[in-house]
Amino acid sequence: MRLTNRVTIIAVVVLVVVAGGIYLSLTGLPYKRSQIANEVKTYLIHTRAYPEADIQEIRGVYSLKSGDYEAEVRYRDEPDQNYTYAKVNGVFRLVGVSSMYGGHIDETFY
Repeated sequence: MRLTNRVTIIAVVVLVVVAGGIYLSLTGLPYKRSQIANEVKTYLIHTRAYPEADIQEIRGVYSLKSGDYEAEVRYRDEPDQNYTYAKVNGVFRLVGVSSMYGGHIDETFY
């Protein structure tokens, strides 16, 4: 009876570790997502001179495509548009938009 309990406990622990590893590999580390969101907010407010009230939401995400962390931004005047910012060669750039007709597309977009 004791051997089956140990095997069950070990199997559950291994399953939790594997599931956690898969989850983190798909979504990224929560700390890094928060960090990139804060950096992009600082960039938009101080460098791009957006008033903080114009920004509705900034959410850090992990991009499987690039393998790096990015931030998705929504502005109050365009709540249905997503703007994706990433750090490229140490400089923040607009790397994605949900529509090419957005009002916040800037010269950093490529």
